[in-house]
Amino acid sequence: MSSSRVALVTDDQNLAGTIQTHLKKNLGQQVFQCNYASVRTHLGQETDGLLLLAASSEIDSLQILRLVREIYIRKLPPIILIVSGESARPMIELDQYVAHFIRWPHDAAQLTKAIRERVGRVRDFLATDENETIEEVMSRQLTTQTPSLLPLVERLALAAAHDVTVLLTGETGTGKTYLARLIHDCSPRREHPFLTVPCGAQPANLIESAFFGHSKGAFTGADKAKIGKFEAAGHGTILLDEIDTLGMEQQAGLLRVIETGEFEQVGSNETRHCNARIIVASNWDLEEAVSANKFRQDLYYRLNVMSYHLPPLRERVQDIAPLTRALVARFNTKFNKELFDISLPALDAIESYSWPGNIRQLENFIQQAVLVSSGSELLPEHLPQQIREFRPNRVPVATRSIGNESLSHNRDQVERNIIQRTLVNNGYSRVHTANALGISRVTLYKKMKKYGLMRSVNGLEEA
Repeated sequence: MSSSRVALVTDDQNLAGTIQTHLKKNLGQQVFQCNYASVRTHLGQETDGLLLLAASSEIDSLQILRLVREIYIRKLPPIILIVSGESARPMIELDQYVAHFIRWPHDAAQLTKAIRERVGRVRDFLATDENETIEEVMSRQLTTQTPSLLPLVERLALAAAHDVTVLLTGETGTGKTYLARLIHDCSPRREHPFLTVPCGAQPANLIESAFFGHSKGAFTGADKAKIGKFEAAGHGTILLDEIDTLGMEQQAGLLRVIETGEFEQVGSNETRHCNARIIVASNWDLEEAVSANKFRQDLYYRLNVMSYHLPPLRERVQDIAPLTRALVARFNTKFNKELFDISLPALDAIESYSWPGNIRQLENFIQQAVLVSSGSELLPEHLPQQIREFRPNRVPVATRSIGNESLSHNRDQVERNIIQRTLVNNGYSRVHTANALGISRVTLYKKMKKYGLMRSVNGLEEA
């Protein structure tokens, strides 16, 4: 069996030390340790092993309760082991959600046995693999957020690795800022700032100041000098959002800085240099804007080195469940609710809605639903009225056509969505997924390749 990851999560360094010493002695390898504040940034479908949640106080117990809820809402694959210090209160309410409840140090031998049985050779759960590719890092992120974008991983990784201008297009709220941040976080510039300029929210007479800064006295109200985003970004990344809203004059200034890296602050003759990487986002098709003489053709060509289009959420049904689970988990903690899961009828209603406002609307509606929820499961009655009463008013184009090609495409899309959801619900275990679908692992493997659902993560096939 392939090695699997194990992480010890606790804020008590003394407790962590004793557990690590025991596991080092009995397993022959140090187990990685982190605290409750940092572990959430690493949770995802790539977590194919065990989380050892160690509690030594009342506060630790409450943190464990919140973390276990989040893991079960998001259907993340880690198997949870609770290792409790003597002073931690009993957590009987978690019995059905954990593989083992272990009292430390009385059940130390049981802990070692459980790890050996479940994961074999232990390796650091959160350790960075020096051989891990950008594609693998991006795949982990996209799987838990927007799996529909997994087929773009190779091209996204190429954009992240090289200093080229990237153009992101799509309706408002489709996740362009998220994708821009992912490119930055996977690039050599990730240790530097990531700044966003909402071009559509800036008055036309102040956009140049937002871009390039201004000197003292440059205009009424400029009582002191201010640097712009192009300078503040340093060697990081700057996202110009809603670039389609810029006027022709502002576009000319932007073209110069993209071509030469040079600019001047408003009211100054001193030439400065931009070292940042530029990503731009547009809600509209810039090629059409060029044809309509509303966008400079030369600027468009400069921006369109690598471009990606994000379809609206209504065309990305496979993204709705993971996005919903992540949002429910976040607001569950924010509002101190007691949710552990989302009912299938509620999830079906959410997936059936048209989402004209895309991910932003989904976030708003899920926040409302969690706020009014009670009990351990999010139910249809917790959802906003618009979702509960929504009825599709037309049949999708693919199902209206009688052509064989359209019927085949529609069937493939439905099959892909079912396989995607079953994979997520089974922690991307091919064995469990194949069993749930009633097909062989060979058949599942072929269908995963066909629909672009393949992943390269150690230990998942044997789960």
